[in-house]
Amino acid sequence: MIRLLQLFISTVFVALLAGCATPAAVSNMSVHTTQRPAPAALKNAIAVADVTGGRETNPLWVSQVSSEAFRSALEESLNNSGVFERVLSASKYRLTADLNQLEQPAFGLDMTVTSAVKYTLVETKSGKQVYSRLVRAPFTAGFSDSPLGATRVRIASEGSIKKNIEMLINDLLLLKTD
Repeated sequence: MIRLLQLFISTVFVALLAGCATPAAVSNMSVHTTQRPAPAALKNAIAVADVTGGRETNPLWVSQVSSEAFRSALEESLNNSGVFERVLSASKYRLTADLNQLEQPAFGLDMTVTSAVKYTLVETKSGKQVYSRLVRAPFTAGFSDSPLGATRVRIASEGSIKKNIEMLINDLLLLKTD
């Protein structure tokens, strides 16, 4: 009986130490500044059409990135870079993003998460594809970021998505358009 009680207390302690999973926060995934200004051809020209592949967070498992949160972070980042157009029908370009993969560790001191997102940019009038790339971005959160494993996975997931969006924006700002 005492052994069973010790096992139960140990299990509860480990569960508390691991913490509950919380969803990724939009503000932590958004890119706030860019290294270069938007070219004139892209100013207020890109609308986000579809964002797919995200998953809701189960508090008993591991932090995830929902499609809605990813979309919000992507739109906020594009807006901060000067290329975002809110009205899809008024946009010169339509961007789709498919979160193909979010590789997350189950445990460890340093948690490295790698996101893989397929971005496609299409000219609205012609339907011509002007950009298509699978962007992979790793990000590591260490024990110094949080002693709780679930929190480190969330921080690494947010950082990976932010880095992924930043790589997209850098590509877009260098894009040669007609």
